[in-house]
Amino acid sequence: MLQTLQSWQEIQNSREQLQERGLDFTDPLKTRFWRFLFDLRFRYQLLPPQPDVTKSWDVAKAVEVITSTVPNKLAPILDMGCFNSEILYVLHALGYKSLHGCDLNPICHWMFFWHQIRYCIADLTQTSYPNHYFAAITCLSVIEHGVPLDNLVKEVRRILQPGGLFILTTDYDATGQEHKIPEDFQIFGLNWTIFNQATLQELIQKFIDVGFHLLEPDRVLNTHTECPITWHGENYSFVMVALKAPETKV
Repeated sequence: MLQTLQSWQEIQNSREQLQERGLDFTDPLKTRFWRFLFDLRFRYQLLPPQPDVTKSWDVAKAVEVITSTVPNKLAPILDMGCFNSEILYVLHALGYKSLHGCDLNPICHWMFFWHQIRYCIADLTQTSYPNHYFAAITCLSVIEHGVPLDNLVKEVRRILQPGGLFILTTDYDATGQEHKIPEDFQIFGLNWTIFNQATLQELIQKFIDVGFHLLEPDRVLNTHTECPITWHGENYSFVMVALKAPETKV
């Protein structure tokens, strides 16, 4: 499965769908208690984590795939690069009981629902999780920020169960426009990349080379005409890729 964001309207529709299901964690009222605890812990010196409305499409798409592919609510699920990501909150609200998140940001320990979601400070390419532990792994809007892709593929392969699900979203532009991002421009201390059709296919091939395959390979939409996202002077879109791990262990 490969899907591309086509318009800003899709982001709005995704947020409305989450709201209708009571799964909108950009609503401060839904996290009021946790924000209060966060403020007490950090004495109002830090802003509490706040999910980004712009990621509504990513979250809604990932939730759709997980709920249809991993119906077992006890199955362990990991969100790589979890800081400020809404996906674990939504899955928690849907009744998933074994949720994990890892991020280099130490504040991830104090993200909402820390009493039930297991947060861990870790480099997502070198974690301490057991081999073949997770039924599903998400990695939403993370890999464009300087993640070593070969190392990521190896780690996902190591900690994902045979036949497990890996979902990634990332910044993407299939229109052919050139993005001249200065080499010294960094986010979170790392370079920023906007994938195009060729570099996205190279990434997918890295997973295929170690035995992965696309979930629902007939559902592939890798083109778009609009670039609904504007950030730091660049116009682009988002893409979601859902892959299945090989059925055998390494």
